Amino acid sequence: MPESSIQPGQLCCVTVLKWWYRVIIHRVISDQEVEVFYADYGNLETVRKSSLRFLKWCYLKLPAQAIPCSLAWVKPVEGTWSSTATLLFKKLCGSKLLVGIVDEYVDGILHLFLCDTSTEKDVYFHSVLRDEECAEICRENVPSQGFKELNPSALYLQPSGKEEDADLDEPDLSLQLESLDVDNEIATLKLD
Repeated sequence: MPESSIQPGQLCCVTVLKWWYRVIIHRVISDQEVEVFYADYGNLETVRKSSLRFLKWCYLKLPAQAIPCSLAWVKPVEGTWSSTATLLFKKLCGSKLLVGIVDEYVDGILHLFLCDTSTEKDVYFHSVLRDEECAEICRENVPSQGFKELNPSALYLQPSGKEEDADLDEPDLSLQLESLDVDNEIATLKLD
């Protein structure tokens, strides 16, 4: 990619161990590296600028698969999530299948309850965080302080704008196309 295209908000792809992934440039770190957000997985990673490539049109049409989410009805005990709470959350997630129960979809954020059903007794994340004194039950869904900084998809991926009319419809998180070079099937775009 030319240096002029390597800027925050640019959708492109990156190669990692012979696999290609769609990414959004989150920030330029140095002359050699950028931090990217994986639009289909939801994680941040630092990569070399030289591994970035433009995407073909057919891959730009696909909506992003990562959806900004927040646990429903909980807030940190002291304003921000402690390292203990974060580690406990990661431990609860592990590498297992979880059940997500949607509470609501507000301002582009899916608020849900997470439950581990792999044991005889269901384990609800919000209850465990409360019992371990890492969270308070608040009966409302307010994203934590710094949510957008911790979850870059909240910066780049916006709902279509009609979520208040949709009862329980899937959120439409699509990438908005800015310009297209039809001859080369290469597109550049800016995300809202």
